[in-house]
Amino acid sequence: MNPPTPKKRLLLVLDFDGFLINSYALLRDTMADFGLDVGDEERFKNRRKFLKYLGGGKELLHNLVGMSLPKTRKLRLRLTEIYAESGRIYPEFIPLLNELIANPTIHCGILTRNYTLNPGPVIRAVLRNSGVNDPDLDFVIPIPVGVKKTEVLTAMRASRYFESLLGADEVGDYRAATAAGYDCVIGSYGFDTRERLVTQGAVPADCIYDTPAALTVALKERLAIYLDNVERGTLGRRVMASTSGRLIGARYDAKSAVHAAHE
Repeated sequence: MNPPTPKKRLLLVLDFDGFLINSYALLRDTMADFGLDVGDEERFKNRRKFLKYLGGGKELLHNLVGMSLPKTRKLRLRLTEIYAESGRIYPEFIPLLNELIANPTIHCGILTRNYTLNPGPVIRAVLRNSGVNDPDLDFVIPIPVGVKKTEVLTAMRASRYFESLLGADEVGDYRAATAAGYDCVIGSYGFDTRERLVTQGAVPADCIYDTPAALTVALKERLAIYLDNVERGTLGRRVMASTSGRLIGARYDAKSAVHAAHE
């Protein structure tokens, strides 16, 4: 008789663009194919929303003149091609991603805004081309325009998980995660600088990592209790003791309050 399959105890949601992949380089190359200039990476990171993709003060007017509606469609098509051809996950992430995907106690996947055409298949193609075991990844969810990330993160939570964790790279990601009740690890190598994450987003410094290598080391340490104890049959007890102490304490406080009320 086969042993029971371990339950999914951790919900791990990962951003894609900027966090797992250098999207700036792909966008820069796409724009250059059309004679457009997205600007240098530092200024790119400090722009907000769609201005991030249209260029800053030095490039904006030229880009707007050169970017007609038909060309915008062609730009997205070319961006899609470049992702599929050249997009690669940061190499530091690949062994860890495969370990997470193989772990039966971790519900792991990708939730992201991505401006390629057919983003779901494109993201999976990048994962596959990078050597990630994408068929066994639990989910790939592209967020449609107009949908708030907080709403999706909130809908994904369930009582089956001991904890929920988001890995991402922008101030908006951190705000969405905290509003939805997630812990966070944030990469300042992505779409927001460390300075902006701290000053504009009030992101705690101990949540921020400046390189993919530093973040993957920290993430592996953070998830060691899941990665190291799956076969021992003690995962549930150890996770609850180490990561849910506040929850357990709250339950005992509630019991104490009930007893006091009866007395």
